[in-house]
Amino acid sequence: MRTTVLFRVDAGPVVGLGHLQRCLSLAGALRRLEVASVFLVNRTPATQQRVERFGYEARMISQSRSWDAADLSETIALAAVQRCPVVIVDSDHEGERYLRQLRDAGFFVCALEDLAPHPFPSQLVVNGDAHARELPYVSSTGETVFLLGPEYSMLREEFWSIPQRVVREIPQRVLIMLGGDDPYRLMPDILRVVDACQGHFTIAAVIGPFFTHVQEIEATAARLAHPVQLIHAPEAVRDLMLEADVALSAGGQTLYELARVGCPTIAVRTAANQDGQVRVFAQQGFLQAVGWAGDRAVIRLMQEALRCLLSDPQARAAMSAIGQRLIDGQGALRVAQALATRQEGLLV
Repeated sequence: MRTTVLFRVDAGPVVGLGHLQRCLSLAGALRRLEVASVFLVNRTPATQQRVERFGYEARMISQSRSWDAADLSETIALAAVQRCPVVIVDSDHEGERYLRQLRDAGFFVCALEDLAPHPFPSQLVVNGDAHARELPYVSSTGETVFLLGPEYSMLREEFWSIPQRVVREIPQRVLIMLGGDDPYRLMPDILRVVDACQGHFTIAAVIGPFFTHVQEIEATAARLAHPVQLIHAPEAVRDLMLEADVALSAGGQTLYELARVGCPTIAVRTAANQDGQVRVFAQQGFLQAVGWAGDRAVIRLMQEALRCLLSDPQARAAMSAIGQRLIDGQGALRVAQALATRQEGLLV
C-alpha cells in the first residue's frame, strides 16, 4: 500500500451500523487504489471486531464520549502516528468545530454526511443519499467540494457488479432487514405479519449485531407456520437480497443495497435522518413507505403492503427495474477516485 487514510466513525446501539458500513465500503474502494485504511471507533468492542473482520486495523477511543475535545485530540494523534494525510469523518454529531480543527491541524478532511446542519470547513463533503441535492449545503471556506446524490452512495464491493433481476411470478422468499439495531423491537411483530400472509414462501430475517432481544425473536420464529431462517450479523448480504422476492427494511443505508439488487421493498423509518431518502425512493417508485416505526398503525400498514406486493408480480417488476436504474453501485469507487484526485500526494 502506498499510503494510509484514517476513518473516524461510530457504530452501535442507537447509532446503528450504516455509518460504519459505508466507511468500510469506501475503504474497500481505496484499497483498489493501493491506499490502506485504519479506523478509530467508539468504545464498542463489536464495532472494532467488525472492522477487523473486514481486514482493517481498528482502535477504540479511550473514553466513552464521542466528538468532544478529547476525541479530537486522539484522532489527530493517531493520524499523525499513522502518517495519514487524509482523515475521513462519518457522523451526524461531529460539528463544524471538530472538522475545522482537523483541517487546521494540516489534514485533508472528508466528511461523510446525511444532513447539512452547519457550514462545512472540510475540503470534501460526500452525501450519497437519494435526497442529498435538496439539502442546503454551504462551505465556510468557499473551497469545499460537495459530492451529492445517489451516484455517490457507497456500497460494499459485493454490490459493484450485479445482474439484472428476473422477477418471479410466484414469490418464494421474504427478507426482513432492520439494520444493526432494532430500537423499536419491531422484528417479532414483523415476523408474525409476514407469517400471516398466504403463500408457499420462506422467511429470512437478519439479526443485527446490536439487537438486544434475540431470544424473543427466536421464540417468535419457532412458532411460525412458514419456514424461517434467522441470520445473525452476516458479513455479506448480497445473496440474501438476490434470493428475496420482497424485502421489509428499515429506512437506512440498506435501502441502497436493496435498490442495487432490484429487490422490491417495504420501508419503515426508524431514525429521523431516514426521512428524506425514504420519501424520494417512494416518489421514484422503488419502495412503499409505511411510516414511522413508533406509530401504532405501522405494523398493519406493513401487512397490507406486503399482501399486495406478494400478489402483484407486475408491481414487483416495476419496482425492481426502478431500483436498479437509480443505484448503479459505483459510488464508493467514485468517491475513492475523487479523494485521490483532490488530495495531492494521496497515491504517492
